[in-house]
Amino acid sequence: MSIGNDVKVGQKVALGRFPQSDVSGEKKDPVDWLVLAVEDGKALLISEKGLDCRMYHGDNTTMTWENCDLRKWLNGEFLQGAFTAEEQAQIVLTPTPNPGSTVHGAAGGNDTEDKVFLLNVDEADKYFTGDAARMLEGTPYTVARGAFVNERTGRVWWWLRSPGYYVSDAAGVNYLGQLHRSGDNVSTTNNAVRPAMWVQLG
Repeated sequence: MSIGNDVKVGQKVALGRFPQSDVSGEKKDPVDWLVLAVEDGKALLISEKGLDCRMYHGDNTTMTWENCDLRKWLNGEFLQGAFTAEEQAQIVLTPTPNPGSTVHGAAGGNDTEDKVFLLNVDEADKYFTGDAARMLEGTPYTVARGAFVNERTGRVWWWLRSPGYYVSDAAGVNYLGQLHRSGDNVSTTNNAVRPAMWVQLG
């Protein structure tokens, strides 16, 4: 399924399939994406909901985006499992800058190129109108996988690719939609994954 050239920022589009309603993970549902930007015949998409619950990295250690387990999963198992070959061809290999923390000084590591990625702190600030727009709902599958759901808001935390207080932490967005620049330890088990990607239009 291709996305037309007339797509606008703020619209919702469907692309790929991933477990959402089925907590066992056996049944895949169409994935809805929000359009964050449209530039040069491409659109920046981010999943409307938190699609999974995963650690940023499996070990409590210093770890940047370049070498983390979550990057490998997004550009490997997720990319190949959620999208057809035709859909994968529409997803653009994108330069992904990884600046360090301007607040805490933690290093961001080398810049990378990714088909699927997490937003960094600057992008999560730039592409959303405010905290309310960043608040994220988890799917039944994501919650079954262990995502923490706040009782008051019904929303989940989600990872960003930026470093947090230390290089062993990764930044995120909390259940109020606020940028959590100090982040959580990379081996934290209850944060949701909200993939982003640039896709070719037309």
